[in-house]
Amino acid sequence: MLEARLARAEAMLDIIALEARYARAWDCCNGKAWADVFTADGVFEIAAVGDRSALKVEGREQLSAFCFDFTAKFSGVHVPGLPLLDIDGDEATGHLHFQFVAIGRLTPNHTMSRTACGQYDVRYRRTEKGWRMVHRLEKAFSSARSEFFDF
Repeated sequence: MLEARLARAEAMLDIIALEARYARAWDCCNGKAWADVFTADGVFEIAAVGDRSALKVEGREQLSAFCFDFTAKFSGVHVPGLPLLDIDGDEATGHLHFQFVAIGRLTPNHTMSRTACGQYDVRYRRTEKGWRMVHRLEKAFSSARSEFFDF
């Protein structure tokens, strides 16, 4: 009984650390490290909301490129909540809220600020390298942007 409780607590802490690595890698513009929080066939998906189309990125190569492409234009910071986790052996699911704030210079005279908040629904799997994300679905509740033009 005690060993099972300890294993569950360790899994929870490992997944929380994985979530921190996810945010840190993206915010540091490190596409390779961001892709590494996913399984080799991992999927990052953004649900369609408002006038924004759905997006699906699969596999570490595409995940890394997606991160590099976005962070080449915008820098920002994730503010994730703690995940609500359901752990079942080497598989787990999680639900957490987030806020993301970014700013980017689109041209020398055009700067854009973006904020979004919403939730992530995540499936995790324990691998030989530790816990990794199998599928992550982002659902934005709100998104706002401001544009600034030099004159």
